[in-house]
Amino acid sequence: MDRAEITAYLRSVPDLIEEVLQGLSDDELRRRPSPDDWSALEVCCHLRDGAEEEGNRIRRLVEEDKPTLEPYDQEAWARDRNYGGDDPRRVRTALRAFWGGLAYQLEGLSDPQWERGGTHPECGPVTVRSRAELEVEHAQAHLEQLKAIRDQT
Repeated sequence: MDRAEITAYLRSVPDLIEEVLQGLSDDELRRRPSPDDWSALEVCCHLRDGAEEEGNRIRRLVEEDKPTLEPYDQEAWARDRNYGGDDPRRVRTALRAFWGGLAYQLEGLSDPQWERGGTHPECGPVTVRSRAELEVEHAQAHLEQLKAIRDQT
C-alpha cells in the first residue's frame, strides 16, 4: 500500500466497524462469544486505545532519535479500563476521533518522516511506515473478528 492508501484505510476504519456492527443492541455488543473471548464492545475499546497509542508512538518516532517504543499489556488494559462496561456510543465517538486523528497525523508527515525509525522490543526495528502498515493489518484482523462475533449473535 502507498501512503495515500494507508491513510485512507485508517480513516475508514470507524465506518467499517459501524457497517459490521450495524443493528446490534448494546446487550449484543457486550456479549462475549465465550468466557475467554472479547465482546464486540471490548474489541472496539481495544481498537480505540490501540489507535491512540499508535499515534503516540508515531509522534515519538518523528520527534525523537531512534526511540524505544513501549509494549502494552492488552489484557491488563481491557481489565483496568473496564472495556466491557464502557458506553458503546462513547466508544464509537472515540474510534472516529483516534482513527481519524491517526490518519490526519500521518497525512501531515514528509517522506523522510515516514522513514524515521526506532525499536519495538517485540518487533525489532520499526519505522513510521511499518507502524502504519501494521495498524492497517491490525484493523483488518479485528474487523474479521468483529464479523465473526456478529455472526454468532
